[in-house]
Formats: sequence, structure tokens, C-alpha cells
Amino acid sequence: MIELTKLGAQLIFIGVFLFLAGLIQGALIPAVKNSRMALSGHLTAVQCGMALVIFGVIWSLVELPASLGIFVAYGSTLGFTLIWLGITLASITGASKALPIAGAGFSATFISEIAVKVMVLTGSLLSLITCALLAFGLLPLLRHS
Repeated sequence: MIELTKLGAQLIFIGVFLFLAGLIQGALIPAVKNSRMALSGHLTAVQCGMALVIFGVIWSLVELPASLGIFVAYGSTLGFTLIWLGITLASITGASKALPIAGAGFSATFISEIAVKVMVLTGSLLSLITCALLAFGLLPLLRHS
């Protein structure tokens, strides 16, 4: 049975906030240097926000040691947020090296390019690790069904 936990409620709150940020960003797409990248940031925030809400709803089903569970919850939150912030920074500055498809035809300062690359790569790695651990924490569901 699914029940709402404190950590699950926090994930839901953060997810809804990220979703809302994505909706606001969608309205601001025409105001940035690279609108394709802004659209990418908008979609990232909306999708990652929904993922965090889902994580929060199912959190009581996750079977992980407490410290690992905290790492997964907050690590996925941080990873998703870093990806979104990196893409958003790229849309404002024109950075394109880390995201060459959405960034085609744009460029930015060396510092902006490095900042975007660090945020997107760190966020992506953190998200991959935490989502893999979440999947591992849900494996016992297969035994209970």
C-alpha cells in the first residue's frame, strides 16, 4: 500500500515547485538569447518536476537503507535542478558546447561554457546514479506481487 512519508511529501513539494518554474520559463522563452535552449529548459523543468512528484508518491515503496534513501531523494532533486539550471543558463548566455543540438549557431564566454558544462554533466551523472539506485530500491516490489 502506498502511504505518504515525510521525505515523499518533500519530493512532491520540490517537484511541484520545479514544475511551476518550468511553466514560468515557458512564458519567458521569447525573452532569452537562445529560444530553442529555453524550450529545452522549460521541458526539462516540467518533466523533472513530474518525476520528483512521482518519486514522492511512491517513496513508501522504496526499500533502501535510510542514508542511501536520503542520498537518492536529495541527489535526484539536486541532479534534476542542476540540469535545468545549466540549460537555463545556456539559454540566457548562448552557451552551446555542452548541448550542441539546441545550442547550434550560438556561443558564449569561456566561463559560461564551462559553468553550463559542469552543471549539466554533474546533474546528469547524479541523476543517473540516483535513478539507478531508486530502481534498485523498487526491486523488492517484484517479489511482493
